[in-house]
Amino acid sequence: MLKSRNPARPLALLSITVLTLLSAAFAQDFTLVASPVSPAAVFPGGQAATSTINVSALNSISAVTVDLSCQVTPLQSIGTPTCVISPASVTTPANPSLTITTSSTTPATLYTVTVTGTDPSGTSNITVNLTVLTAIPEYTVTITTALTPTSVHAGSAATAVFTVTPINGYTGTVTLSCSTITPTATPAPTCAFNPASVAITTSAAQTSTLTISTTGPHAAATSRRSVFYGFWLPLPGMALIALGFGKAGKRRSRLLDLSLLCAMAAGFVLLPACNTTSSSGTSTTGTPKNGYTFTVSAADTHALAPSNGTQTVSLTVN
Repeated sequence: MLKSRNPARPLALLSITVLTLLSAAFAQDFTLVASPVSPAAVFPGGQAATSTINVSALNSISAVTVDLSCQVTPLQSIGTPTCVISPASVTTPANPSLTITTSSTTPATLYTVTVTGTDPSGTSNITVNLTVLTAIPEYTVTITTALTPTSVHAGSAATAVFTVTPINGYTGTVTLSCSTITPTATPAPTCAFNPASVAITTSAAQTSTLTISTTGPHAAATSRRSVFYGFWLPLPGMALIALGFGKAGKRRSRLLDLSLLCAMAAGFVLLPACNTTSSSGTSTTGTPKNGYTFTVSAADTHALAPSNGTQTVSLTVN
């Protein structure tokens, strides 16, 4: 004979399950709600991402102390993003901050950050997502100390400091130069960097000092040598020799001829020492008075330009 089923048994089991779930729900004293991560996508080693965690009490409880922790997945062999909740222990109501940080070695992928809250009533979890993008190594060139002074007289100089900052693990040698100077002038201002090239081997930024020089007005000296008066030196001796010809006989002619030749030779030997130098000064103008703009460019050994473009500085010559 078949036994009759008890229709109340499944219903009882269902009731027990529902009551268990409701009991667990009502036993939880707090809730967690997370704001969207901002920014939602970052480059490795770039800007940190943040989210605000709202912690609230349930079941008419005025205040609950909740301990918070976080975990990032998937775990990587190197470069896994790190997360920090501050403060890590709060009393409801509270809005602690979640900060997610990457490094230059963080692999590009989608990461899930699980935030866990714990109090005597149990635990509660929420998750937020962060995308790490593929990073392209680059660098920037910025003016960190403005050109000083901004106005000079012709013949003076001004300086500025430029900083080369690596991004996303960039390494290389960056050469700085003034690519253009406007307007054109003669003599034009000149610019030089010290050092002209900076080596980026770590994440540390490097600096170079720009010096802009101008040309001041000056006098250009010209000279000429006068040899006209030097020719007069042998003449007195030649005149005396001529008188000697009139008074002496033929017996002295050879001696006089020899004396004449010696006197003439001596005169021409001493001729360079009698040259005189005269100078006359002519004024040469310096760098013209005007406002000048210098465009500073940079490139590395692979012709990679800075990601923030060229920089300009201005100088007035008065």
